[in-house]
Amino acid sequence: MNNSGDPRAPPSAWIEVPHFDWQALTAQGASPVRFQKGQTLFSQGAPVNHVYVVEEGRVRLVLLSAAGHEKHMAIVGSHGMVGECSAFLDGRHSVSAIASSDVLALQVDRRQLQLAMERDPGCLRQVLWLLNVKLRVLAHQNLLLSHAPATQRVVHHLVQLADTYGEIRGGDVDIRISFTHQEMANITGLSRVMTSNVLILLQDHGLIEMSKSHCVVRDLQGLRRRALET
Repeated sequence: MNNSGDPRAPPSAWIEVPHFDWQALTAQGASPVRFQKGQTLFSQGAPVNHVYVVEEGRVRLVLLSAAGHEKHMAIVGSHGMVGECSAFLDGRHSVSAIASSDVLALQVDRRQLQLAMERDPGCLRQVLWLLNVKLRVLAHQNLLLSHAPATQRVVHHLVQLADTYGEIRGGDVDIRISFTHQEMANITGLSRVMTSNVLILLQDHGLIEMSKSHCVVRDLQGLRRRALET
């Protein structure tokens, strides 16, 4: 288990890359900004003036449909970036970014990002990696939200978390990043109550063990088999 997981599997919708180094981007100046839980960093359709490197906390990316329905596409955490997906197209944000917890972020001018990518291959690779991962996450999210029943949605995300952030301890897999029931509900498009019921069911069946926002997978192969059920 490592941060990349199985290259054949879709990456986790929880995107955390603590090994990333954004020094080439922030060396010319970046303003630290704090956001409270629930506060909006930027809104869908607004001009892209800045991008944000997440130092602490998590930010969820939300797509608003023409009918006003929200779809939660990904959750970006440690050393991830939000806002870069629209910085090179039409200059308007394609999604909204909302603080999923209290957040400390570095605010970087859009033009500064473009210059850093031109000058530093490492910065360019990191931005391209994030764009690629987000594209794969969005594609998989669209499939899950369109076709998968409630239990399968939750199980798929647990397997992704275990593959991407899991640490093997004996016969268990310890998911090294925390998540709340509400975050899982947001990303699966389910109610918090339904999400909690699914997690309780999986725990009763001996597949996982939840303690507040920490999850240990007791039977990863059993969880994988459950992900294939319809």
